[in-house]
Amino acid sequence: MINPNQINPIGIGTYQLDLENQDKTLKALLHSVEQGQNFMSTSLLYADKKVVDFLCEFFKKVRKEDIFLTCHLEPYIEKREDVEKQLDEYLQRMNIDYVDSLQVHMSYASKIPLLETYEEIDKLVKKGKVKYISASNTSLETLKELQNHFKLFSFEGVYNLECKYYENVGLIDFCQENNIRFVCYQALRRNNIAKMNYPFLVEMAKKYDKTQNQILLNWLIKEKGLHTIIKTNTIQNIDSNLSALDFTMEVEDREKLNAFQDQRFNQIEIDWENQGGITIDKLASQFKID
Repeated sequence: MINPNQINPIGIGTYQLDLENQDKTLKALLHSVEQGQNFMSTSLLYADKKVVDFLCEFFKKVRKEDIFLTCHLEPYIEKREDVEKQLDEYLQRMNIDYVDSLQVHMSYASKIPLLETYEEIDKLVKKGKVKYISASNTSLETLKELQNHFKLFSFEGVYNLECKYYENVGLIDFCQENNIRFVCYQALRRNNIAKMNYPFLVEMAKKYDKTQNQILLNWLIKEKGLHTIIKTNTIQNIDSNLSALDFTMEVEDREKLNAFQDQRFNQIEIDWENQGGITIDKLASQFKID
C-alpha cells in the first residue's frame, strides 16, 4: 500500500476519459503510472459506470497496491446499508479488494443524516475494505462537523486561479491546520483559464518558457501546497503536466497568482441542498468559453 506521504501531487482524473479509444486511453494511464503518478479518483457516475468498468482493465495491468484510489458515494444513500452496497459495487466492477479512500461526493447524496453515512464508512475502515475516510464538496461548517467525529484524510473540492471559493471561506486553511490534504479538481477549469489569455499569465508563460497550464499547476502545487486531479487522454499532455513542477517561479509572479480571482464566481450563492441552483460541484463550470 502506498505511503500517503509518497502520493504524487498531480492525480489521475477519470471524469470524461476517452472510452471510444480504450487502447489509447489505457496506454496513457499506464504511462502516467510509469512516470510516477499514483493517485486516482473515480466515480460510478462517470459515463454511467463505464469508467469504473474500464478501470478493471487498468487494474489488470497495474497492482492495486501501487495506486492510491479514491471513490465517491453517489446519490442516493437512502439507508445505512447503501454505503457498503455502493462500495461493493466498486470493488466488484474493478475486481479489487479495497479502496484507499471513500467519500460522499456531494452532501445531498446522503438522504440519511450525513454523520450516519460516515459512521458506515468508518465501519468499512474497520473491516479493511477502506483505508481512509475523506470528504468532498461540503461547506466549511459540514467539514468541521465531520472532522469532529472522524479523522479525515483528504478533502476534494473545486479550486483554481479564477474560482477561490474554498480559500475565501477559510476551508483550505482549516484543511492545512488539521492535516487534511486538499485535492483540487477543475484546477485548470478544463482549459478555460488558458483560453482567457490573461495578459499576466501569458507573460509568465513566455518568461518561464512554459504553457499557461504548466504555470497554473506549478503555482497550485509548489506555492499553495495543494494536490490536483487532472484528466488527460494523451501521453503528450501527461508529460506536459508532470514537467510543470521542474521550475520555480519568482515571488512577485506567485503573488500575482495569489491575488487574482474572477469576482463573478464570488457572486454565486451555492445551493448546498440541490434545490435547483448552482451546486458547489458545478461552480467552476460557469462562464465557459466555447
